[in-house]
Amino acid sequence: MFVSVLLGTLVLIGIGIFVLPGHEAEGPGRMPWQIEPVNGSIRVFDLMLGKSTLADAESVVGEEAKVSLFRSPEGEIDIEAYFDEATMGGLKSKIVLAMAVSETERNAMYNRGIRIATMGSGTRKVTLAPEDQRHIRRAPIASLTYLPRIDLEPEVLTRRFGEPERRIADPEEDTVHWLYPELGLDIAVHEEGREVFQYVPPVDFGKIVRPLTAGES
Repeated sequence: MFVSVLLGTLVLIGIGIFVLPGHEAEGPGRMPWQIEPVNGSIRVFDLMLGKSTLADAESVVGEEAKVSLFRSPEGEIDIEAYFDEATMGGLKSKIVLAMAVSETERNAMYNRGIRIATMGSGTRKVTLAPEDQRHIRRAPIASLTYLPRIDLEPEVLTRRFGEPERRIADPEEDTVHWLYPELGLDIAVHEEGREVFQYVPPVDFGKIVRPLTAGES
């Protein structure tokens, strides 16, 4: 009984941070709606996409990220760093960073990988060599995905982010994407689940929109 009450209280506190004015003081520059456009990019969570490095993100979050390389069945290689338990502005979340590394470097890192595991989708997950782990921490952040631990109602999102410029439904995922091109933000709003926030430099926003509109005539 006590545990249930405590969990409920924590959820309400998290929602309150989103809803109530004045809570920005708890984490200046580190709330998900505090987005500053700068020269074609954005600053969010005190990180400038395309300029701030993984080492900068680790300093902001206060913990070391886990870094992995993923190779799809089609041969596409991506490098991601993630924080499983980040607390930003008093709100717990998971944060995933896509790292800006050239294709040549990604291929070389894949070949130097020290451990490979094949996932159910056929994607290979590779543990990077120590020297590549160090290199990645000096690489810039290409995009940031933020997954809060609480489910947020649409009216809460509207209050904090305003009305999106466009909404695109994805029936297969039971999701509606709220698009804010000038902020480089896509909020995937799930009908039965937690929201997913993806931040990219506004100049790269087409990379988000194109897959969402691929089926439109």
